[in-house]
Amino acid sequence: MTWKTAVADIPYGGAKGGIGCNPRDLSKSELERLTRVFTQKIHDLIGIHTDVPAPDMGTNAQTMAWILDEYSKFHGHSPAVVTGKPIDLGGSLGREAATGRGVVYATEALLAEYGKSIKGMTFGIQGFGNVGSWASRLIHEKGGKVIAVSDITGALKNPNGIDIPELLKHKEATGSLKSFNGGDSMAPNELLVHECDVLIPCALGGVLNRLGSIAEHLGPINYCA
Repeated sequence: MTWKTAVADIPYGGAKGGIGCNPRDLSKSELERLTRVFTQKIHDLIGIHTDVPAPDMGTNAQTMAWILDEYSKFHGHSPAVVTGKPIDLGGSLGREAATGRGVVYATEALLAEYGKSIKGMTFGIQGFGNVGSWASRLIHEKGGKVIAVSDITGALKNPNGIDIPELLKHKEATGSLKSFNGGDSMAPNELLVHECDVLIPCALGGVLNRLGSIAEHLGPINYCA
């Protein structure tokens, strides 16, 4: 991220920072107080020309709105101090889907080199957060067949293709991949060796830590990240 933003000449520092907690265990009020105190501690370290925070694991547009509001108490209204904020506060249209869409564009470019397209291909997607869910949705819309997905709550497989819009509704309603009736459950680690045309890792960094040994079992699978 540091190199990517430097090449584009935009003031995103590329560092990672956050709070060690599980947002699912906290109320909205608790999350707001935590975020605002965190912003009070770092407001002198961030800025529109210094280091611009962006949302990541466990955060969303609401989190960024709290940071913007708290930062503005010290430095005046500064909508450019964070990305990923709500559209009404100056956020960018399409920002939420941007990373997942980029993964799909990269996948299309890779497949084109082999004279193939997303339509009709089978996909395994590790991680069903913002990136993985959007990548799955767009692949599904383009006629690709997502046959396996996993996240921290579990993993699903369906050789005939998972109904991604229905899975998204289920995940929104329950917060989990479990109990979805459009696929069979499997161990999350099995996804990496589940037969498919394209494997797309969209989970946290560090989850692929023995690629050498994994690759021996995967066979002719293309990697996109």
